[in-house]
Amino acid sequence: MKIMVIGSSGQLGADIVEALPRAGFQALPVTGRQELDITNTVAFASFLDQQRPDAVINTAAFHNVDLCEREFDSAYRVNTIAVRGLAVECQKRGILLFQIGTDYVMDGPVDSKPLPETAPVHPKSIYALTRFGGDCMTLTHAPAVGYVVRTCGLFGMAGCKLKGGLNFVDTMITVARAGKPMRVVADQIVAPTPTDELAQQLILMIQRRPGPGLYHAVSHGQCSWHEFACAALTLAGIDHPIAPVSSGEFAAPAHRPGYSVLDNAVLRHAGIDIMTDWRTGLQRYIGKKYPPKR
Repeated sequence: MKIMVIGSSGQLGADIVEALPRAGFQALPVTGRQELDITNTVAFASFLDQQRPDAVINTAAFHNVDLCEREFDSAYRVNTIAVRGLAVECQKRGILLFQIGTDYVMDGPVDSKPLPETAPVHPKSIYALTRFGGDCMTLTHAPAVGYVVRTCGLFGMAGCKLKGGLNFVDTMITVARAGKPMRVVADQIVAPTPTDELAQQLILMIQRRPGPGLYHAVSHGQCSWHEFACAALTLAGIDHPIAPVSSGEFAAPAHRPGYSVLDNAVLRHAGIDIMTDWRTGLQRYIGKKYPPKR
C-alpha cells in the first residue's frame, strides 16, 4: 500500500514516514504548501490521480492557536474548508482518509474523567472551532473512508516548526539548562502523547481497518503542563525550579481547555489501543534525544 502523508516534515508526519516502510508500506511524503496546497481542491484531486495512494494521512493544519484569533479566515480555510476537499476527493476514489484532530475541541471541568468520543465538544477558540469543522467535514463527506483521529500534546524528534524546531519538552530543557526562571501553567490537564507511538497506532489502524468514524488516540494517564515539565527535567537529570501558575497569568489571546484528557474508548473496544502511559513515552523520548553524558 502507498500511504500519502501530508505535513511529512512535522513532528507526527516525520515519524509516520519513518515508520511506514518498517510496516511494509510505501510512504509518499508531502512536505508543505509548495509541493501541494491542500486549500486547492483541484490540485489535490490531480495529485491523487497522479500518485494513486491507498490512504491519505493529513497532519497539516493552521496550528498557531493564538494567531487563529486574528487570522480566522485563513484558519477556517485550512482547518475546515480544505479538509472538506480532501474528504470529498478521497470518498470519490475510495481512498482512506485519516484526519488528525485535536483535544482542543473538548473542554471539561478540571475534576472530569477522560472524555470518550461520545462526549460533547466545547470549542472555545477559533482554532478549536475550525478544527472541529475539519472533524465534521471528514465524517460528513467521507462516510465510507474517513477517520478522524483526535490526539493531544504531541512531542517528537522532529520538533515543532512554530517553536523554532522545539516542542514543549525541548523548550523546558533548553530554558532550564540556560538557568532562566520558569513558569508553567498548572490548571490545564492533558495527556501528552509521543508522535512515534501515535504513528504506530495509525499504522495499526490502517492494517486492521476498524471502520471509519471518530477515534481518540492519546497516551494513558493525565497531568498538568506543570507536572509534565517537572517530569521532563527530572528524567533529563536537571535540577531547576518551575513555578506553577494559572492560565490567567499568561493572558493568551486564545482560550486553552482546562481539561481535555481524551479516552481511547473506540480503539479500546476494537482491541487495538496500543498507546502507553505518558510517562513511558516521555522517558523513551528523553533517553533518545537527551541521553546522559558519559
